Amino acid sequence: GRPPLGRLPYCKLEHSMMHILATALSGTTRPSNRVGGSPLIPLSDPRNAQRAGPEQIHLTGASVDSIHVTWSDNDTSTAPSVVEVRAVSDAASWTAVPGPSGSVYSALQAADACPGGYTDPSCIYTSSVLHSVQLTQLEPATEYEYRVRSAAGKVQERSSRSLRFTTPPAAGSPAVRFGVVADLGQTTNSSATVAGLQQAAEDGSIDAILLGGDLSYADGDHRRWDSYARLFEGLWAGVPVAHVGGNHEVSSGGENWLAYSRRYPNGHAAAQSDSFLWYSLEAGPAHVMMLCSYAASGPGSPQHEWLTRDLASVDRRRTPWLIAVLHTPWYTSNRHHPMSEGARMREDLEPLLLAAGTDLVLNGHVHAYERTHPVARGGLASPPDSGITHITVGDGGNREHFARPWEPQQPAWSALREYAYGGGHLLGAV
Repeated sequence: GRPPLGRLPYCKLEHSMMHILATALSGTTRPSNRVGGSPLIPLSDPRNAQRAGPEQIHLTGASVDSIHVTWSDNDTSTAPSVVEVRAVSDAASWTAVPGPSGSVYSALQAADACPGGYTDPSCIYTSSVLHSVQLTQLEPATEYEYRVRSAAGKVQERSSRSLRFTTPPAAGSPAVRFGVVADLGQTTNSSATVAGLQQAAEDGSIDAILLGGDLSYADGDHRRWDSYARLFEGLWAGVPVAHVGGNHEVSSGGENWLAYSRRYPNGHAAAQSDSFLWYSLEAGPAHVMMLCSYAASGPGSPQHEWLTRDLASVDRRRTPWLIAVLHTPWYTSNRHHPMSEGARMREDLEPLLLAAGTDLVLNGHVHAYERTHPVARGGLASPPDSGITHITVGDGGNREHFARPWEPQQPAWSALREYAYGGGHLLGAV
């Protein structure tokens, strides 16, 4: 049977500016202590300076037994990329894991970043060499030490200490702790959000991060993909992150998934998915489905067919929590991004999630925080345990400020809504 949200011994979303039990508060709109946005960190900031050797190191995937290590450098050799890894408990033995040779891509800068267009050579961005190596056969809940190596043999070192990460707990274990964030960008507000998540990671209070889309807000200025990875490498190099793509990865500035797909790989093949845009993972008592708001979702579409198969494969005795992550909300009382934006996807996929007894949907897109009561088919679920709780976490701190206004009359299904920048901690336990 399905464990409804709030009926398990412990599952809560802790927002950086609050502690919210999943069943607490009703019909509340909290005022904000902060208004507006914060400055965009300029490309000239010293933190954005290109470093010699490997840089922009980040971990993607968040599987318990596999992870992608991706980085950038200026080594143009065609030799394989290499990650050296060892369990911290076995410090005497490094294993060199090879991957494909690095590659580059080029793209036309958006007009806002370079108005000269394709006839101006300075408007063509060419990336540094991008490397990605998949580490497999990892043990769950294990701390690993790693270093990346270019073909020239340069090993990444940071402050004379090695890079480390810990794999999430095994599927079927009693608890998992996720950091939750979306719509980050590169501002002083988003830096504070990342700093909070990094502190939580260093304290050992999160196992992995679920990122609900809209990463860099590059919007066609591809230099901003580099600066995003440099600014926040301290977090991304130490904690596995599972991503979904948002509108700023596909639409804004003509991105069309190009940079996102090259820089943020995931283990979709292990989830029997034929697209990097949707996949699933399991950790602790949770089965997490990463869905795409900007791809076909109707019956017969690849995403719909994959989700049907994925849900059928879930063993609720092993992973009693079902969580979905997507970008565009299905339930929101915000006028800036109304429910009509996600209506088609909700009509297509909500019946599958309801039939499977999904417990929680996380989304971004709306730059605010909102949590619903259990909902279904566009309104309050009756009985409540027949519905799904949705939480909007699109308040990572990007340059576009808060999404205003709220609907004047808060719907009955909206439990709490507020303007507050930050990230969250999601703890699922049995």
